[in-house]
Amino acid sequence: MKHKPKSVVVIVILLCFLFPLGSVDFSDTNRLSDLRLLAMGSVSVALSGQNSSFIRNPAALYLNEKPLFRIGARYSELIKTTDTQNDPIVWIQNPTAAFDLLFSSRYLALSIGLNNTLKEREIDSDNLKFKAYNDSKIQITTSYGYKGASVGLSAQGGNRTERDVEIRKGSALSDYISRTYLERYTHQSENGQFFQSSLGFLFNYQGISLGFLTDSLFSLNYETNELYFDFSEIVDKSSIGLAYTSPEFNKDDELNRLVFTIATDFTNLGSNVDRSLNLGLEGKFQFTNTLSLALRTGYKEIRLVGKPYFSLDGSGILSFGIGTKVGNSAIDIAVEYPLSDERLVISAGLTWAL
Repeated sequence: MKHKPKSVVVIVILLCFLFPLGSVDFSDTNRLSDLRLLAMGSVSVALSGQNSSFIRNPAALYLNEKPLFRIGARYSELIKTTDTQNDPIVWIQNPTAAFDLLFSSRYLALSIGLNNTLKEREIDSDNLKFKAYNDSKIQITTSYGYKGASVGLSAQGGNRTERDVEIRKGSALSDYISRTYLERYTHQSENGQFFQSSLGFLFNYQGISLGFLTDSLFSLNYETNELYFDFSEIVDKSSIGLAYTSPEFNKDDELNRLVFTIATDFTNLGSNVDRSLNLGLEGKFQFTNTLSLALRTGYKEIRLVGKPYFSLDGSGILSFGIGTKVGNSAIDIAVEYPLSDERLVISAGLTWAL
């Protein structure tokens, strides 16, 4: 007899009170959680074909039938394409490194992550000065489903600390490693504790997936640290996603050499700041059950309230990516190119699953 969660309400309450509260969002710490999704225009609401898809939509956890243990490391950097002559250290712009551990069953998952990011870059003669941020994060996810439909709940909480970092031109690499990753972060950031809860639904039928998600199941009073429901914030943070994935096996139960996925998300539907349209496409070449190569592309554009969703103006972010899986290991690379800015953001990651 399969184990079933006894009380979704009890789990939700426990999830929400496990973490400290604050006002910092998870845009930085979650950005590198899955480079496959990042390369596909950050679509994620209706996708479930990746072990970590439930980091975005908790309802996807139910589709992972086997227990999973995964270790991941990712690195991201901004690449300047112009105005580099007077830059003392061109290859250090806005580096971010992320490390995570993930444990999951079909009904419950735990993810622990650590991010280090350098921001607020300043040039001081031949040296660089940054504000370094260290984010630690934990996420608990629970999910349940039946016959192509699932529902999931998640809560994320964490802590942010910071320190000032100076990187000298003559010893840039050693300064970056030692001062970013090896030295202590002693200053608590303003509003450095954060919390986010999500409720997701996912429906699947013959490769077609429809997802619903809100990233603001509970709202927070930052003065009293009390949780409450706010329907307007739930709507503002609501997203809808639609995706189609072709079959991995043919009618003779043989592996299809090419599997493609197409997806679109309508995110933050009620927000006048973050409402966006996300488009993603992936073609995966399956050589064996344990060896594959995937090519990805996507596009994301902010569509403010009052503007139609599908009249794109070319001000968004174009993305590309490649991923390969060999046995239990996977290597992914994602490139983001903002069409309104002359720069690139390149991210690379390695994961190992058991």
